[in-house]
Amino acid sequence: MFAGVAVEPLVDVLLDIAASEPLCTALPIIDAALHGRRVLSSMLSETAGASATAHDKAATALGMGSALSDSPAESVCRVRFRLLGTPEPVQQHVFSRARDRTAVVDFWFPDQGVVVEVDGRAKYGDGADAAAAHWQEKQREDFIRSFPEVRTVVRVVWADLMEPERLRAKLLRAGVPCR
Repeated sequence: MFAGVAVEPLVDVLLDIAASEPLCTALPIIDAALHGRRVLSSMLSETAGASATAHDKAATALGMGSALSDSPAESVCRVRFRLLGTPEPVQQHVFSRARDRTAVVDFWFPDQGVVVEVDGRAKYGDGADAAAAHWQEKQREDFIRSFPEVRTVVRVVWADLMEPERLRAKLLRAGVPCR
C-alpha cells in the first residue's frame, strides 16, 4: 500500500508486461527501468525464475533487458537486430584517443567495422540550435570515421525501425549479415 492505494512491485509489473506485450513494447519499458536503476538485472532474473506465469516470451524480454539502452528507439533497434538475425552488437562502445575527444556510439559491430547510430529529431533541436547541433554531430561522426577499424556509420531513424526490411537493407549494404 502506498498512500492508501494498492501497488504492485515494479519487477512484477515488468514481468506482466514482458509476458503480455509485444517485444517492441516490453523491451523499452524494461530497459528504462534498468537504465534508471529502478531494478537490477538480477531482480528480473529472480522474478522470472520464481514465477509460475513466466514463459518463453517473458524470459526473452527480461533476458534482453539492458541498462545500456539510452532511448526507446535503441531498445526497439535491438529487437529488430534480433528479428533480422544480426550478430550481437556492442552497446555504447567508446571510441577515444589520448588527448583527443571521446565518442560513444549506440551500436558497434566490430567484426564488420560498422557503427549504427539511432537518430531522432529531438537530438538536433529547432531553429538556430539545429544548425549548431548538425555541425557538432558531423564533427563527431568524422571523428568516429577516423578510426581505421570503422568502415562505415549507419544512421537509423524511427521509420527504419517500423519497417524492418528497410533496416535490413541498410545493414546489408553496410556489410552486417542478416538472416
